[in-house]
Amino acid sequence: MKEEAKEEMGSYATNAIDAIETESAEETKSIPPMPRNRLFYIFIVNKGIGYINFISYLLASLATICLVAYLSIVQPFVLTVILNIRENTGNLTGSLALYDEIIALPATLIWGVLSDRVGRRIVYSLGFLFLGTSLILYPYVKNVYPHMLLCRLLFSLGSSACTCMMTGTLGDIAGNQHERGRVSAIVGMCSGFGGLIAGLVLIKLPWQMGNKVKNEIEGIQLALGIIGGCSVALSAIFYLTMPKTGAGAADGLTLWVNKVILRRKVGDSSKSTEEMISPWRMLKYGILVGRDPRVALAYVSSFVARADTVLFSSFMSLWVIQYFINLGWCRNGTTCYPAAGDTHTLTGYGQGISLAFAPIFGFASEKLKRPTVLAVAGIIGAIGSLPFAFTKVAPADKSNFVFVTMTGIGQIGMIVTGMTLVNGMHIDPRYRGSVAGVFSFCGAVSIMVMARLGGYLFDVWMHGAPFVLMGIAHLIVSLLSIYVRIVTPRLEREDRAKWEADQRGKAH
Repeated sequence: MKEEAKEEMGSYATNAIDAIETESAEETKSIPPMPRNRLFYIFIVNKGIGYINFISYLLASLATICLVAYLSIVQPFVLTVILNIRENTGNLTGSLALYDEIIALPATLIWGVLSDRVGRRIVYSLGFLFLGTSLILYPYVKNVYPHMLLCRLLFSLGSSACTCMMTGTLGDIAGNQHERGRVSAIVGMCSGFGGLIAGLVLIKLPWQMGNKVKNEIEGIQLALGIIGGCSVALSAIFYLTMPKTGAGAADGLTLWVNKVILRRKVGDSSKSTEEMISPWRMLKYGILVGRDPRVALAYVSSFVARADTVLFSSFMSLWVIQYFINLGWCRNGTTCYPAAGDTHTLTGYGQGISLAFAPIFGFASEKLKRPTVLAVAGIIGAIGSLPFAFTKVAPADKSNFVFVTMTGIGQIGMIVTGMTLVNGMHIDPRYRGSVAGVFSFCGAVSIMVMARLGGYLFDVWMHGAPFVLMGIAHLIVSLLSIYVRIVTPRLEREDRAKWEADQRGKAH
């Protein structure tokens, strides 16, 4: 095992040089390339990844964001139509998101560490199973506490597993570091398609079903039952088709389980001790690697990107509904059709625009320094979010579409560039799931803080308050990105020196 570990670290050192943008092409050519596959003439993936594996991963990325965004969009209608709640909806929405993320915080770390042992596809499949079960139960709640809360917590377990694996699996699939941006771009596009489907297509399903059954409530129940059933079916499909990556990546975890958990004798040799990798060591690596400014920036981008996804869909829907409630158009526990129409138009438009910019950010992250790309995404997102927060015009006004466009561009830029940053070659492949867990953990923290604060300010200050928070977060990312861009040349020199030292040690 020790010799294999040395070989693996030697391979890791060889990969690390691929992440360094050197001035000498000859030096890079001297590094033997790792085995790769080319799919669809564009995407460079690791050896062993086939078309079915790649397509399955992209479909999982689409379905993950689709389901997460859909619950955020439809939840206000569950509150107002099924439970007939008209007041304090912003606070309730923020509170549910807070409790959701309280569960997601430890869950993302556990899923990430677990995936480094049992593999990504098992965790991914469990995630979709939990998502589907929660959606099936959601429209049958009788109250907010505890019924809706329990369903939301089950949904949280599923969404944390899926979002964590979406990040972790990317590093397992994507090939050459300099071509990794295009894989991140297609994943970002699939994520955008997921949000687009949720905002333009699935939002209509409850009322289409309502025309076929007795009333609107039964229509919502039937629609969510169909979507939840599809999620359960996807969990089985992904178990069969997702790439078998991550399983046994940290092999020493088996020794730790046998010795610490099962109390089995595994020998007292130094060899056994060196091989043993505890979950705490795996988790510690995921946290401490954040001392690298590039990884820290990726973690911060996750904070903002996840907040964008949930705040935009949840509070956009709530903002539109509240606008028409104030006009007196929504009352008596009935579906507000103008609100539903404007909601799906605005959210769908924002997600649609983001799709067009996903490949642009992917290409830019290959050709330019990634902190530079992230800084641009942050500035664009702030330009969209801040003016939109203070708009006084009707939701369907043309000016709002401009703001939504800018917000969508900034959001997809955060997602694509952040996923590329966190899957850099300066990450030890053995702990990729653990790093993805911390990456998702940061996103969970953002939703817990931003959704709760946004919901509170929605009720006590103004309905555009959540978008003020989004704009400020984008500006902070931009400033941090500029700092990381300044120190990147020094970090690359340190990477090269470390690689050269590893090569000298291997030679001796």
